[in-house]
Amino acid sequence: MYYSKGNYEAFARPLKPEGIDKKRAWIVGSGLSGLSTAAFLIRDAQMPGKNITILEELNITGGALDGLKVPDKGFVMRGGREMESHFECLWDLFRSVPSLEEEGASVLDEFYWLNKRDPNFSLQRATIKQGQDAGTGQLFTLSERAQAEVTKLFLATRKEVENKRIDEVFGQDFFDSNFWLYWQTMFAFQTWHSALEMKLYLHRFINHIHGMPDFSTLKFTRYNQYESLVMPLHNWLEEHGVVFQYNTEVQDVDFDPSEKGKRATFIHWIKDGETGGQALGSDDLAFMTIGSLTENSGYGDHHSPAKLHDGPAPAWDLWRRIAAKDPAFGRPEVFCGNIPATKWVSATFTTLDKRIPEYIQKICKRDPFSGTVVTGGIVTVRDSSWILSWTVNRQPHFK
Repeated sequence: MYYSKGNYEAFARPLKPEGIDKKRAWIVGSGLSGLSTAAFLIRDAQMPGKNITILEELNITGGALDGLKVPDKGFVMRGGREMESHFECLWDLFRSVPSLEEEGASVLDEFYWLNKRDPNFSLQRATIKQGQDAGTGQLFTLSERAQAEVTKLFLATRKEVENKRIDEVFGQDFFDSNFWLYWQTMFAFQTWHSALEMKLYLHRFINHIHGMPDFSTLKFTRYNQYESLVMPLHNWLEEHGVVFQYNTEVQDVDFDPSEKGKRATFIHWIKDGETGGQALGSDDLAFMTIGSLTENSGYGDHHSPAKLHDGPAPAWDLWRRIAAKDPAFGRPEVFCGNIPATKWVSATFTTLDKRIPEYIQKICKRDPFSGTVVTGGIVTVRDSSWILSWTVNRQPHFK
């Protein structure tokens, strides 16, 4: 969807590009970006689905949008997504993907009807003293000094805040505020993270300011994102003939530099333990996901903690090898070179203990088994040493 003059161009169908039927697309990674690439190539570029191949390291699509029932362990997922009205690209995509739940409807229709019928908002944003109301109310508690610091960061140029940490542009007044509590837990920021990234988030999500205290600007899927988003998109791509090549770890990509740019000429991979690859010609298009927030995830259980896997890391290693060929391909170490400062932990609880839902209901003030909004977003334990937050989505969260 392209907005240039109102919505004049938003819903117009593009003309079919000349020669598109003989072009092929090679997509590295089957996360949301890879699946979306294939979908837009089919819908907007009108490329035949059979000309598209998605190369995936695992034996399942979805990337970070996961959600599985693991035997003897329960339900497992590495995270959930907070969505909102201004996900223009996502809604543009899913208006064209058929729903698996509602006959004759799109995934967007299904999502819209759900959140219209059951709007999201939180009745308890934060707690202290083992589940007591933290009393944050609707207040940001920003001092005049902290307000000035937020304004200064918002108006700063990129150059002024490049290579600066968040704690280099804010004082303790700011970090003691409710605003920082809301902000860092909603967007997973730490004080040592990039000040530039925070500035860009302020620009992108300024529409959330009024809804930060109670998450009233957020929307959520009916089930986990694998079942609500990935499965219908995957099915739609399969129906259009897209080829999924699993158990394929892309190792490197060769490039031929020229005055017009850099053209990918060969994709190197290991598939099922065997070395292979694909030569790319002038009619081939290559799209790559380089790096991943959930790369090298480790899983624990009741008896053992999750192990830290610090390498090899296929998605980051691919970027490292490509970047070594030319500075124009960026600096991956900026994003993956400091594991202690960028790692994170999540947990999924599966319980049959009838006492736990009673505690949840006492805090969130809603019945966890109602099938409607429960916590309405994360509940932050303000006096937790590691700023622990937890959430309960609409139940059941898995089909």
